[in-house]
Amino acid sequence: MGTKVILNVYDLTPANEYLFPVGFGLNHSGVEILGSEYSFASGGGIFESTPKEAEGARLRESIEMGSFEGGSSELRMVIDDLRSDFGPDQYNLITKNCNHFANALVHALLKRQIPPYVNRLADLGNCCSCLLPKQMLEAAPVGPTGSGSQGGFQIQGGGGRRFGKEKVGSSQPSFIGTGSKLGSTTASSSSSEGGGIATVRGVFSSTNSSPSTRADDLTDRRERARKAALARFEKADGNTDASS
Repeated sequence: MGTKVILNVYDLTPANEYLFPVGFGLNHSGVEILGSEYSFASGGGIFESTPKEAEGARLRESIEMGSFEGGSSELRMVIDDLRSDFGPDQYNLITKNCNHFANALVHALLKRQIPPYVNRLADLGNCCSCLLPKQMLEAAPVGPTGSGSQGGFQIQGGGGRRFGKEKVGSSQPSFIGTGSKLGSTTASSSSSEGGGIATVRGVFSSTNSSPSTRADDLTDRRERARKAALARFEKADGNTDASS
């Protein structure tokens, strides 16, 4: 009678409530057979787990793919044959992820493919994979329990994206670098005060001075103008006396 082969498909993000119905869900998948579920992750390679219990993901649906006519020894041989193509260091979010493995295993067992929508988002993302961080591509969102391989784009809990083990948050300053504060004359040697502010020297220098300094400058200019006018008046008056 054979053994049922079941494809378990999981949600990796709450946004799947809207993405999955239109065929663009962010999914994890595993193949359930003979009481175990087999999947693929970075660091762990092909691993075995309890069916329908993928840590960090929520079960979306279970699809009966067909019946395998072999037993546990034949299954083990099939999985061993796949290990060379799905090793611990060969994971890639776009080109070789858990859904690619599930498809390869189902095909090896039943000579058929998994539904295209399960991995459609990765297939479309292949054209722009060069724009994604390498660390993100090599980290699987779901892996063996306790393996520490989870990371990738894990967003199930709503706590923000994760790239490897480093969480990208809003505490990191938007700009970093060295420079001077606006109006200062000395350059900062570190970026500890927010950094990245360009040095502006000599621009609006008069507006950066204190009010008392600006008042003194104005008084000096007025006094020089008064003396110059008085000198011109005295010179003109002297010329008038000489001509008379």
